[in-house]
Amino acid sequence: MCNSFVAKNFRAFEEIKIEKLAKVNLFLGRNSIGKTALLEAFYLHLHQDKIEAIEGLLVKKDEHLSHEDGSSSIGSIVRHLFHNHQLSNFNNEGIILGEIIKQEKNKDKLTEIKTIIDKNDDEILRVTKNSISEDALLRNDFDELYRHRHYGMRHRISRHKSKPRKNINLQFVRSSGSGDIVKMWDNIDLTDKQAKVIEALRIIEPSLSGIKFVEQDRRSRGRIAKASIDGEIVPFKSMGDGINRILYIVLSMVNAQDGYLLIDEFENGLHYSVQEQVWKVIFSLAESLNIQVFITTHSSDCIKAFGSQWESNEEKATMHRIDYKDKRHSVMLYDFSDLNDALSTNTEVR
Repeated sequence: MCNSFVAKNFRAFEEIKIEKLAKVNLFLGRNSIGKTALLEAFYLHLHQDKIEAIEGLLVKKDEHLSHEDGSSSIGSIVRHLFHNHQLSNFNNEGIILGEIIKQEKNKDKLTEIKTIIDKNDDEILRVTKNSISEDALLRNDFDELYRHRHYGMRHRISRHKSKPRKNINLQFVRSSGSGDIVKMWDNIDLTDKQAKVIEALRIIEPSLSGIKFVEQDRRSRGRIAKASIDGEIVPFKSMGDGINRILYIVLSMVNAQDGYLLIDEFENGLHYSVQEQVWKVIFSLAESLNIQVFITTHSSDCIKAFGSQWESNEEKATMHRIDYKDKRHSVMLYDFSDLNDALSTNTEVR
């Protein structure tokens, strides 16, 4: 579990520090303050395949598309991950992500992404964590990165390589879309986790008795979700944004056992009247499935709903506000008593 976090030279952040984290963590802030970028920083640090994570972040925002000058090199595209869209100067400190380090000996636990010039005078993007480095030639086309380490990818592994670790489950619930819910459902087939998903869906539709993913007609590919409600079979997408958002969140959560869950803009698609119950599910599953959760919001309804569960789980949750002033990001940690005061006086805490 991450007990603290720092991000340097990443996206909007020259530097941002979070001194305390818990099992469930909520981050507040106005639009465009850097909340999504913070989740991306967590994602990149926690992901075991750094190159895959980098590719995923850039493609998700269409940053992999060719630029006005026609360049689609790794260097011209990966620069968007760096602060001010500028690659680090060669051999200088690049992007740093990870827990706040008190002792120099623990520095190798950080994720570092930097540009270097190697012994062959090649300009290299190097990604390092736990003494394991992966390199990509900056001049190569981004498609080489997209095809996952084919031509041009190099691997440098220290003699002091750490012992292989078990796979870590990591799920990122975006502010829109529904992810690969078919795959996530198949992952929990014939387990009691399916019952947990159905129970959560009943927050919105109490008459729901089951869900199934069925093949579409021959003209379409893939499977779609359908629900059984009072004996009727209903396409899930016809049931509204709220229940589809809950399906996405809870499926992601039960697929993150013993790992991490990131949720961007929790409130999207969720009516204020159901948010407290969804938070109850999140706190419960975080504990029973051993998941650390990081969530962003700019909604006072979401904050109130979070507070209803935080009250009985003070040591298991944190709430932070991200601010930007004098060209610097800062993070304010709230105590539960601060939230109560703010809400009781109808003071916005964004």
